[in-house]
Amino acid sequence: MLEHGGLTPPPASASAQSLHPVLREPPDHGDLGSHHCQDHSDEETPTSDELEQFAKQFKQRRIKLGFTQADVGLALGTLYGNVFSQTTICRFEALQLSFKNMCKLKPLLNKWLEEADSSTGSPTSIDKIAAQGRKRKKRTSIEVSVKGVLETHFLKCPKPAAQEISSLADSLQLEKEVVRVWFCNRRQKEKRMTPPGDQQPHEVYSHTVKTDTSCHDL
Repeated sequence: MLEHGGLTPPPASASAQSLHPVLREPPDHGDLGSHHCQDHSDEETPTSDELEQFAKQFKQRRIKLGFTQADVGLALGTLYGNVFSQTTICRFEALQLSFKNMCKLKPLLNKWLEEADSSTGSPTSIDKIAAQGRKRKKRTSIEVSVKGVLETHFLKCPKPAAQEISSLADSLQLEKEVVRVWFCNRRQKEKRMTPPGDQQPHEVYSHTVKTDTSCHDL
């Protein structure tokens, strides 16, 4: 069993290997530090054993309920105002966060679990949030005629400025991000097609554009 060690450091002679990750993990500076966690001064600080047991039970219940770690992180943000990444939830379940951050995250996850348990079998806000989290951004399909315009512009300027991209997007009725990504992918494709030290890019484009105008990623 683990001993509580979150408040006082172990003796210098203690072996780091004998400590649980919760106790030997240095304080995190990115996962929970930017979140405004609740004040738990009125709650008893859990022991390492209690945290370990809760993390184990939480993971089992989450899986049984059919939610992913990403679903949980998204739900926490929507329901309670604290958005957490899938990595943070994963590290909590694996007891790889600092003791302090484990204590901060435990009550939020406990509330989520209670909400999920109480609403099993009926459509809930958690189910809707999870469904939204599972939706993946659809790949944009660009028409052949539009690709032709993009290719022509690419021959003149392989790396257009933000203003040019915005103007081009408006004229083609595409989202600015779609155009930006297309040019980025097109440049990467050209790099793969051009042997190091060979012709200048503009010289190569004139030979390749007629035979291959597709973009792998769009």
